[in-house]
Amino acid sequence: QFALVNQKAEKEKEFAAATAEVRALRRQPSNIPAHMLDLRARVAQEVGLSETALPFAGEWIEVDHDQAAWQGAIERVLHGLALSVMVEERYYARVSTYVNEAHLGGRLVYHRTGRPEDLGARPIASNSLWQKLRIKPGTFALWLDAEIKQRFDYVCAESLQAFRNAERAVTREGQIRHGKSRHEKDDRFRVDDRSRWVLGFDNREKLALFERRAQELAEEIAD
Repeated sequence: QFALVNQKAEKEKEFAAATAEVRALRRQPSNIPAHMLDLRARVAQEVGLSETALPFAGEWIEVDHDQAAWQGAIERVLHGLALSVMVEERYYARVSTYVNEAHLGGRLVYHRTGRPEDLGARPIASNSLWQKLRIKPGTFALWLDAEIKQRFDYVCAESLQAFRNAERAVTREGQIRHGKSRHEKDDRFRVDDRSRWVLGFDNREKLALFERRAQELAEEIAD
């Protein structure tokens, strides 16, 4: 009986999290997790801006449809950038003041997106991660394009030999080489776990996934 009580409580916790994601995904087209959307909404309200004025980078980046096989690996490389907020120069003082004075109750990364630095024309290889992305046209496109070219010009390595030969690279399986010495593979979640993906202009697939999961959990709780 105690085991079943604990199992039911765990399923109810998972169900609450899944339904929170469903509500967030139905409210707007973003793939950003619900708790980050709530944090952004609070900041936007307090500084007197709309949520769309403080977009997450992940809402402006999409993996090309013909590069779907690389989406999980690219999600791993760009996860931190995707969950960061982009702030225009004209709003920077307001946002930085509020963030400094408030206790946010969570972790927020934001970027001051003025004119992108002119670092000179760097050649981008045909197998670069950047080549597999689409950036939404608009206010933040130039800054975001320059940021990805500068910080995330990773080779999408088709083989381990190519991975070892490149200074910065990622494999389809999600192993990342950040430089000459630092390597990372975070398998706390599967590389193809779509519930963890945060990039994209359209969230219908992620919404359907969480709706199915919520239904499965509701049935398990009822049982």
